Amino acid sequence: MFNTLARAVLRYNKQKEVYRLIVAFNVYEQNERGKYKFPPQNKCNFVSGDLNYETLQQDLERTLAQAKVMLRTDNIEIV
Repeated sequence: MFNTLARAVLRYNKQKEVYRLIVAFNVYEQNERGKYKFPPQNKCNFVSGDLNYETLQQDLERTLAQAKVMLRTDNIEIV
């Protein structure tokens, strides 16, 4: 496994009322308040499917484990 830092964000879709995990390596700090700018989803390294709110915690753990295997890194930081 590599130790390259990947950043992840959990985005909410209001129309479907579901969450989606987006993981990318090329995320940069946009301003001094600590906000990060993510690339468009088609340029991100990993985008999960829709995660339901009722089972969000279990789905998030499973999806993060899957992302670590696919991206070959143990360093995923949720911002």
